Amino acid sequence: MKYLFELSGEHPDLPKAELFCVLSSEGVSYKIAYEWDKVLVLDTDSTRTDYVDRLGMSLKAGNNPILSKSPWEIASKLAPLIPKDRSMAVRSRSHTLEQDVGAEFYLMGYVIDLEEPDIKVIAYRTWEGILAAINLPLKRDYSKRRPQFRPYFHPTSMHPKLARVLVNLANVKKGSNILDPFCGTGGILIEAGLMGMHLKGSDIDSRMVAGCQKNLESYGLYAELEKANALEIPALYEKVDAIVTDPPYARCSFVSEGRSDLGGFYEKFLESAEKVLKKGGRLVMMIPKQYHVEYKGYNLLQEHYIKVHKSLTRRIVVLEKK
Repeated sequence: MKYLFELSGEHPDLPKAELFCVLSSEGVSYKIAYEWDKVLVLDTDSTRTDYVDRLGMSLKAGNNPILSKSPWEIASKLAPLIPKDRSMAVRSRSHTLEQDVGAEFYLMGYVIDLEEPDIKVIAYRTWEGILAAINLPLKRDYSKRRPQFRPYFHPTSMHPKLARVLVNLANVKKGSNILDPFCGTGGILIEAGLMGMHLKGSDIDSRMVAGCQKNLESYGLYAELEKANALEIPALYEKVDAIVTDPPYARCSFVSEGRSDLGGFYEKFLESAEKVLKKGGRLVMMIPKQYHVEYKGYNLLQEHYIKVHKSLTRRIVVLEKK
């Protein structure tokens, strides 16, 4: 079965990396059948579409994609998939393309509803012709979950879209055990919980732990939460499927035991995390670009850089326990 995905342009490689990790975690084999600009057509071995709502950096998704130079051929091949008793509309960045393809459906007797159609056809004009597919609706409600709308707020909280991407990079699925040892206000745990994962978290600040609990409850979620130093997690937790976290990146009380540099602290944390993580499990974390960290006991799978502001670029690191 072929599916179309329009990827976000907010990062050069994260959207594609996230998509491929979600497919892998859900056991869906795929190969790239067509690629144009930020649009991918994948040939998969599955008819499932339930995983598309997991995607944070995909703007649109569609099934049964068709590539043709003819608007009539596009409409003719997609028409058998659209019941005549349902209203429809064509959506495209090109108003002309919307009109051309929409006119063919109109001539076939379809009810065109430009305001609230039952079914949408998404269309793109590529170098090879017109690429179109039946739209698969995506839940895009991240703005409603922004940190300022939660019961407990802290200005360091991560945007829910990025938190979801980090969880997806961990190659996990519904029912997986996820640990965030720097849980803060719970942004990462909320996204993992909404995708059906089992949650564990800790923070050295008791206020954060209490606030995280409030935030999780506001979404009907539950997590095993502890007030603890992230270097002490082996004494608290059984093996988990993945660790997804955003450690502190400024000098603070976390940096202890005779080490005054964050790079040293990160390495100590990786040692502790390695004892809690299942073999083959992933650790996804963000660290400032300037810190060199030895990934002993792990395979480095991916690195992605995100510019926070002029003087700070953060690195998303995806590690796999050996």
